[in-house]
This record gives sequence, structure tokens and C-alpha cells, in this order.
Amino acid sequence: MNGRIEFDTSETGLRAVLKYYQEIALRVIWASPEGLGSRTVWDRVNAGLQGKTISRASVINFLEAMREADVLKGVEKTGREATAGSTVPP
Repeated sequence: MNGRIEFDTSETGLRAVLKYYQEIALRVIWASPEGLGSRTVWDRVNAGLQGKTISRASVINFLEAMREADVLKGVEKTGREATAGSTVPP
């Protein structure tokens, strides 16, 4: 996310403004009432990509951008087993 939104007129819904893995990430988070860490989101996104993969860094960067845009709430955690924190819809 570079601070600007690009609208793809060939797509509908979230896909008009998000990449496929980003849409999956948001849907995974929104389906979880307790919030999820970045590792869990990343695992579920990759499972949803059906044979393709996305890096954990890409997922973390997207989650952080969504937190900064107030789309998600989150708590940043650090350390060896760290996640980007629990993310839940605002």
C-alpha cells in the first residue's frame, strides 16, 4: 500500500481495490471474533491461495497499512515468536 488507491474497473467488490491475497487476509480476520496474529493470517492466506504462496512480510506490511488506515485495530508485538498483533475490524 503506497498511500494511494487504484481502482480496477474490470473487478468488483474488494477486488476492485485489493490484491487477491489482501482480500483473503481481510476476510480471514473479519471471520474471527477474537482477532488473529499475523502468522495465523499468513497461514490461512496461503491456504486460501490454493498452491500459490505470498510472503509473510507482504501480509504483515498489508496488515500494518490497514491498521494505519483504521481499517483494522491491532497491537504490535515483538520477539522471536512475535506476530503483528491481534487484528480485528474497527
